[in-house]
Amino acid sequence: MYELWLKFTDPDGSSKRIRVDGSRFVIGRHSDCDLAIADSRLSRKHAVIERFGDRYEIVDAGSSTGTDVNGTPVIDPVPINDGAAISLGGYRLTAEVVSRLAADTPPAYAPATAATPAASPAKASVVSATPAEPRPIPIGLLLIGPLLAVVLVLVAGGVIYLVVAKGSGDIASNGGDLDDQPSADVTTKDKDADEPGNDAKTTTTSPDTRPGSSGTSDPGNSSDVPPAKQSETAKIETNSAAFLRKIAQNDPKIFLTTEQAEKVASKIKQLGGASAIAENIKSAQKNAAQIRTIAGSKNLKPQFLAVAAIAKLGTSRGDVVQTAQSMSEVLDKLSIQIGNELADDCLLMIAAYDQGAAGDTMKMRNMLQDLAGKSTESSRTIRTIWFLQKQNKITPGEFERAITFLAIGTIAQNPKDFDVNAEALNI
Repeated sequence: MYELWLKFTDPDGSSKRIRVDGSRFVIGRHSDCDLAIADSRLSRKHAVIERFGDRYEIVDAGSSTGTDVNGTPVIDPVPINDGAAISLGGYRLTAEVVSRLAADTPPAYAPATAATPAASPAKASVVSATPAEPRPIPIGLLLIGPLLAVVLVLVAGGVIYLVVAKGSGDIASNGGDLDDQPSADVTTKDKDADEPGNDAKTTTTSPDTRPGSSGTSDPGNSSDVPPAKQSETAKIETNSAAFLRKIAQNDPKIFLTTEQAEKVASKIKQLGGASAIAENIKSAQKNAAQIRTIAGSKNLKPQFLAVAAIAKLGTSRGDVVQTAQSMSEVLDKLSIQIGNELADDCLLMIAAYDQGAAGDTMKMRNMLQDLAGKSTESSRTIRTIWFLQKQNKITPGEFERAITFLAIGTIAQNPKDFDVNAEALNI
């Protein structure tokens, strides 16, 4: 198994080494890219590297400044070999193709005929010089075939006769024809349907289940017991997944693990159904059009911006639109550096908000790229608040900010599930 790493000098002057993950890896200036480089020479989506087994190819993604490999402009997909010099509009990267294990080095291919020893010339000449002489087939062999066929037919007929005779005897001993014997399942079903008060029930009951109707089952019938009420953790898992899918540009399969959902549950309990949160959710819904406009101008999802504003207000009632407007500039800059393609990227943006507000919009991104070059974990694993918190790479306050944001976003999907007197936030 081979891996492709890209080495380059970051715009801030530090050396970077990033592993190319997945079958499709996008490089560009925009935060959507797998490798986002904040350099004006790059287009928002500049080039794409695709993997085919152990082979990597790069193609220009319609950039304005072009892509070169070893000085040759890339028009069609070009293979990337170890040591290849890649230029993205003049921004230089070097490719490094490495094997995970020495044993992965491909063996030299031997000719296809090497596996099958060739016959010696002497033997070959004997075969060609002495062709096999046909022999007559003995008459005995010709007669054996028909005789065997007759024997097989007689044996098969005897077996069939014995089986049929035995089956008839069994039927007679049971007191009737086979077609008159109902199966155990049919008997049970008829019995259940005919005997009132029986706990079992067929699936062909009348759709009319009102009290007193003929289709109503016995109150003690186990099949009529309503499903168990959804647990708090299950509610959080369901609503948090819905929220995370709404705030990401493209992350349709995101979900929380049970452990992560329990952390969110703890935060929801701390918020305690605050009335201010209910009022701020109502305010965001009322001013949805304004929030959509602000979010659209910064390439942010409206749900993300609205909940970011509500989370910042916390348990205090405030102007959600004004708060969203004041946060949008910082979030826009963070999205360029960190990205907002995935829901985990959005949580990282919230964790890094104070850094961005202080003017350091690249701090989180630099730390993520440094980890990617050192860790054996995938970039998807590294780029999560959960991993960073366990590795002490973000502060408790940054993690708490992201969890609060996630908790309020979860509540906003179905507030009454969490004792918050408001309707679902749909922007």
